[in-house]
Amino acid sequence: MKGHIVVVSHHADGYHADVVGVRNCGAVGPTVDDAVNEASKALNALARGGASLPAPRPSIAMLDEVERRDGVAGACLRVA
Repeated sequence: MKGHIVVVSHHADGYHADVVGVRNCGAVGPTVDDAVNEASKALNALARGGASLPAPRPSIAMLDEVERRDGVAGACLRVA
């Protein structure tokens, strides 16, 4: 599967999910799932608004990004 890579990190105010390579696209949530779901909504809103997004990457790239960025979780999102 190809998609947009999300790296989740833990902070004092919850979990931050950042979409790799998409400027100002991410979200915060009380759980990993909430943060990823909100990041997915943000990514889809950008796509619907006509924003230029990077090409989707293979989901296996997620593992490298999570490790490189010292994340606690990752996801691979597809634009609806």
